[in-house]
Amino acid sequence: MSSPPPMTLDDVRRLVAKADALSHAAEEQLDNLVPPDRRGLERVTHLTGAAADATSAALDAIDKLAAKGNR
Repeated sequence: MSSPPPMTLDDVRRLVAKADALSHAAEEQLDNLVPPDRRGLERVTHLTGAAADATSAALDAIDKLAAKGNR
């Protein structure tokens, strides 16, 4: 079993861009919930969860790069 390829700064940029896009989508969904409904709130909940996951992945990638001295 081979190990995954090393993380690059481009990989980190991609992860941060994903987190940014998800955060903005969640914010837009919240702005459009007038009045709030259950389905809309569930969508926003899923978007914010996905944004949190993407942010965690980006932070993990940054930690891995920093540990390798690729700052």
